Amino acid sequence: MFENCMSPSAGIIQIRLTGVISGQLATPGHFYPTAIGKTCQVWFVDHPLSLLYSTPMKHVVRSSEITKIDAASQNAFRLPALILMESAAMGVWSVVESRIPGKDASLVFLCGGGNNGGDTLAVARLAYNSGCRKVLCILTGGRLSPSCERQREIVERYGIDLITIGETIPDTAEQAIAQADFLFDGLAGTGLKGKLRGGALSLVLLANQSKATVIAIDTPSGISEEVSSTASHGKAELCVTFGMRKLAMYHPSNRSDCGEIVVKNPGFPPQLLEKAPIASDLYTSEDLALEKLSTSSYKNKRGHLGIVGGSKKYSGAPRLSARSAFACRTGLVTLFCDEEVYPIAASEAPSVMVRVLKEVEELAPYDALLVGPGWGGGRSSLLERIFFLGKSIVLDADGIRAYAELLGEQKALAHGPLILTPHLGELKYLTSVLYEEIPDDTPLSFFTMVQEVADRLNAVLVVKSSLVHIAFPGESRIAVIEGLNPSLGVAGSGDVLSGVIAALLVGGATVQEAALQGALLHQSAGALAHAKCGYYDSETLVDYLGQVVMGAER
Repeated sequence: MFENCMSPSAGIIQIRLTGVISGQLATPGHFYPTAIGKTCQVWFVDHPLSLLYSTPMKHVVRSSEITKIDAASQNAFRLPALILMESAAMGVWSVVESRIPGKDASLVFLCGGGNNGGDTLAVARLAYNSGCRKVLCILTGGRLSPSCERQREIVERYGIDLITIGETIPDTAEQAIAQADFLFDGLAGTGLKGKLRGGALSLVLLANQSKATVIAIDTPSGISEEVSSTASHGKAELCVTFGMRKLAMYHPSNRSDCGEIVVKNPGFPPQLLEKAPIASDLYTSEDLALEKLSTSSYKNKRGHLGIVGGSKKYSGAPRLSARSAFACRTGLVTLFCDEEVYPIAASEAPSVMVRVLKEVEELAPYDALLVGPGWGGGRSSLLERIFFLGKSIVLDADGIRAYAELLGEQKALAHGPLILTPHLGELKYLTSVLYEEIPDDTPLSFFTMVQEVADRLNAVLVVKSSLVHIAFPGESRIAVIEGLNPSLGVAGSGDVLSGVIAALLVGGATVQEAALQGALLHQSAGALAHAKCGYYDSETLVDYLGQVVMGAER
């Protein structure tokens, strides 16, 4: 049972091992007076110690930093390795036990020879202690860490079923994996330096084919910041990671294979965790906040956005961007397009003022510009002249390709405040002209490359995938938004995002604020549309933007 004191000193949590408070048998959720004059709300928990192990941080670090913290915990703070391992296992089991429907469930533990395998063996023992009897440990790895070796000895003495494998997988192990209800993946942790091989690789491939619920211990095996994201790796529904979230999990190709991520502190001293260098910050809809408009605000006070885009093939893209800008409180939108597109654009968007762009100087009066949606090719010379205006610009789609062409010509391009919104394909095109040799596709290289591109271009980079990665020039921490919403992967979704970000620039936000808050608005609208409609087109997505904006006003 724990008590949440609802008082001027709220935030204090007391943990009691009985269900009695102030002489009364407590009822969960009810409020009770305490002996110290406070009013407390009471809840029961199955594992009170798990409250001490939870780490509600929203930061991401390199796995090497957790390795240093582990070593410092043992060397500087004199915490024995086996104590840390036991604490890690308790953290895992506190998350998992309630998810296992009964004691007759079949639990198979895949255990490597390192400390990750030792953690997994300790979890298997805790499962056995809790009454689970269909427990099997499949062991691989010739060289054992001392802690893992001890955990193997303990499990053997418990009489828990063991299968030791080499390069080939015996039929008994294959059948056990295929028939398991739950698989615990502890073959390799985040410190992995190379691709999985041999028996570990074979076990991961079998686990990926199994219908079992897969639980990764620290990380799905094969996912590491120095291993290619295209290499074979485990896929989990749940990942219980230790200390802090790891960088490798937030590569676009890796995140969905980690499933739900829960962080548990295996007893690392908090002062070590607090000092860990942060590689990335995670943002959610809870971080979304917009200043409320004055009740006297009207269109001329809410800013004027200029959009340069549209072509005969893609006339709808700038219209989606314009509608999105209106939904995000922009008062006026003017679309500049080619003469051949003008009749189509003018008829499709009655709220948008449509003009044929004759001179670049016509763009100078606008509060911000969105350049590129549906623009088509052959625009690099025009983009160069637009840059010279020094305006705040969101560059999207064909605008990014035009910029890459200019960079490929080795031109020194001055520009004003700039935000680029590439998807992964456009990012690859952009980096192909910035690097003589494309960086490899490890998670560490991806994060490093995204930051380097932002620095070299002196631009905010908003990289779109199932996640959103935002790099700010001159900064060392990349912002990550966990989208994981496949309904947003629809034609025109990027045009909506660029319109949202441009609208925030028009409203006076900095490029950093516009990029982050714009991406959060886009993701929140997508989540709301998914909840209401399931799957949808981008026109429908825009319909939910206004509701999200209104909800974000403070």
